[in-house]
Amino acid sequence: MNMPQNRLWIKKELRVLGTIQLMTSLIIQSLGYFWTYLFFSQSIVFGLGSNYPPIIGTSGYTLWASLLFSLSGSLSIILQKRPSNHTLIWTMTMNILSIFATLVGLFLTTVEMIVTSSVYSTLWQYKSGRVLTEYLFLFSMLELFMASIVTEWTYRARQIE
Repeated sequence: MNMPQNRLWIKKELRVLGTIQLMTSLIIQSLGYFWTYLFFSQSIVFGLGSNYPPIIGTSGYTLWASLLFSLSGSLSIILQKRPSNHTLIWTMTMNILSIFATLVGLFLTTVEMIVTSSVYSTLWQYKSGRVLTEYLFLFSMLELFMASIVTEWTYRARQIE
């Protein structure tokens, strides 16, 4: 059963938020690739005994979370283009999963920043790893904000139905 077009009072904004989610997922995935490359180049050059713990790299957060974020953004755009009750439920579900994934990612990046705050080194690998982790934290916060807004709007649209 298709929902009437006028029931979704959020449709133009939802497309923009879905696009932001897609871009955020690409940025987070790119940061993860840079971070992984940095870690492997560091371990090859300086040995595996480095004192920079790769919490984000070993968890694989950037790979599985970016997949969830891109699915959430894609479903948000599809919901705006072809509103239906089924798509609304899937969009809400994927955005709730994105919120949980983002909370896990924020926890991991916070732990990594706390653990590495005592590591002082002038090596560019440490400084670059720290900067990439901080950027990952900021873009994860952006994704949390976007997924929360989309979840709230889809919940309201579901209540109006």
